[in-house]
Amino acid sequence: AFKTEPHGAYFKMVDEHIFLFGMMASAINFGPDGSLYVANWDGKWQPNERGSIWVVDDPAIRGSEKRKQVAELLRSNYGGHSDAFLIDLLAHEDQRIRLEAQFELAKRDKFGELLKVAANPNAKQLARVHALWGLGQLEDNSQRDKRLARRLPFTDSDFEIRAQAAKLAGTRKLKSCAAKLVDLLHDENARVQFHAAMALGQAGDFSTVPSLIALLKRNDDRDAYLRHAAIMGLAGSARPAQLSAQHKHKSAAVRVATVATLRRLKHPGVKLFLADPSEWVLREVISAIHDDESIPEALPAVADLLPANTSQSEAITRRLLSANLRVGQAVNAERLLAYALDQSKPSAMRAEALLCLGDWNHRPFVDRVEGRVRELSKRDDTLARKLISANLQDLFEASDSELLAELIRLCEKLQIKLGANPLLVIAKSESQDLSARVQAIQSVQANKTQDASDQLVALLKSKHPEIQVAAVGKFAEIEPKTFAEQMETNWRTLSLPAQQTFLTQLGATTSARGDEILSDAFASLLRGELPRALELDAVTSAKARQTPKLKRLIAQYESRQSAEDPIASYRSTLAGGQPAKGKLVYENHVAAQCVRCHNAGGKGKQVGPELGGIGKLVNKDYLLRSLIAPNADIAEGFGVTVIELSNGEVLVGSTGNRTKKILILIPPQGKTREIPVNSIKKITESKTSVMPPVGAILTKHELRDLMAYLETL
Repeated sequence: AFKTEPHGAYFKMVDEHIFLFGMMASAINFGPDGSLYVANWDGKWQPNERGSIWVVDDPAIRGSEKRKQVAELLRSNYGGHSDAFLIDLLAHEDQRIRLEAQFELAKRDKFGELLKVAANPNAKQLARVHALWGLGQLEDNSQRDKRLARRLPFTDSDFEIRAQAAKLAGTRKLKSCAAKLVDLLHDENARVQFHAAMALGQAGDFSTVPSLIALLKRNDDRDAYLRHAAIMGLAGSARPAQLSAQHKHKSAAVRVATVATLRRLKHPGVKLFLADPSEWVLREVISAIHDDESIPEALPAVADLLPANTSQSEAITRRLLSANLRVGQAVNAERLLAYALDQSKPSAMRAEALLCLGDWNHRPFVDRVEGRVRELSKRDDTLARKLISANLQDLFEASDSELLAELIRLCEKLQIKLGANPLLVIAKSESQDLSARVQAIQSVQANKTQDASDQLVALLKSKHPEIQVAAVGKFAEIEPKTFAEQMETNWRTLSLPAQQTFLTQLGATTSARGDEILSDAFASLLRGELPRALELDAVTSAKARQTPKLKRLIAQYESRQSAEDPIASYRSTLAGGQPAKGKLVYENHVAAQCVRCHNAGGKGKQVGPELGGIGKLVNKDYLLRSLIAPNADIAEGFGVTVIELSNGEVLVGSTGNRTKKILILIPPQGKTREIPVNSIKKITESKTSVMPPVGAILTKHELRDLMAYLETL
């Protein structure tokens, strides 16, 4: 729950606090009786065809006369009430009743009555606000609008009434009120200024543009809501030439706002701001032209900035590179190549230039900045390939390790033959970055030669597990028929990740010898001789191959799993995971979304239990069970206890320490309460966790890596 209070042109949230927790609340609303009704999705992540409705109320005012009156009014037929009664209801404490009265008066077309209330300085504020809203609901009528323009309370002593009057002038598009609205741009209250600026945009009088520009200058970008209102005012009232002329304005706040306005209008005149001395403004104008639905007529001007670009802003550089890709002429491709060759530029951006060349003729084309599908301009589809091929030697010589990996990938994508030997020379070079060496191995497939297999075998002796893994995977791709025989004598001497890769590849290849090796490994597993870290890989591959012998071994393996153990079929994930991969699962997995609820040493939110140090606090079995069967062990403080006292009072919270005489309850607000045990009539404990079973979301390999990561916390 929270409150709001005025803050500049808008509001800020205050007094935020939890008033109810421990359930999956799928809907919440106030009932006619004034109580708060909460729909509880009983099964949470395990639907069980059950649900419940909770009622939250204050016993001190439950069933009061005021509430009875509200309930009766909500049930009543508003069409049967008199105009005078409805006018009185505009000031009622309950907004639902005020709105019912407002809508009925608008339905009856009571223009005069509503205007009388709105203009009456002695009427209650809420009644006047609803009267103004009701006037905004009425059909357009020029005669009424003239009368309305004369009587709207623009100078009222209540700032909210002045703001609502300005808002109504905009809703009714009262151009005749433009001068009064301009006056309100100088109002002492920012909220009034906000609605006046918005209304000027709806009124559409271009003569008010200088006043809106002046508002932007005074605001100097301090209040984002005022800036937005001025932009909307300009968008509805300014001529493009008036906006473009602001590129010479001394105020950067004015220039940024006019750029945003031209962006809304999709007007190419925004390109005049591309020479702006402020990087803040420059970033906004480049985004205005490049992003969203774009301003195609101005895009070449953005592309032209690339050669002279000295900005350190990655946001700017990425858009300049992307603009050249999208414009798609020969000069644009040459600019991208020149940028990739320029060793003074950031390595990541040089790699981005190569990636742009790689996407030169890719269709459907996905914008590299926004991920938006766009139409590619007419171009020579072969141009990028020709440029890369002609400048390949220079690119290799100018590439650092990061860029080299990208260059190798690019050559493979564009089908530029490098030959296996040069790639494997890179792979064997200890002076190169691991990412480049791994990428070189992964690119061998399309360029294999007779001795590629021998060189891959030699790479198995590398001290780097990443190199071994890449070599094993590539060997399986280029020599699937002899993979098992060639690797048979080597695989047990490899690093653990490479052994896992070998067993995984056996499940993907069709080889009698491979099936024999897999059967032997599985038999070793059953005898307890195969390292636990290889169990998941052996089981996964055996199930993929499904030979008669492997089927028998799998049946024997599964017969040892207890049907009563919820994690029996997942125990193969207890060893062999890679923490680095598990961290990626924890932070980035789209479906699991661990970080949305858990804090792991500064990563994530504190909705579920704190995971920092969890690997030292619990054993592996407990951790796995918490992931697979979250209802089995609910962490202390995250279950929900409902306590009914002998006096009829019902308390909800999580339980703390308990003695023979006292039970500690921690309610949602966090202030502990000591409850005498002899005053407790009934205790109901929740047995359902909010967390979904992770086994239904992650693969077992992802789960194994996640387990490994959690153990490091």
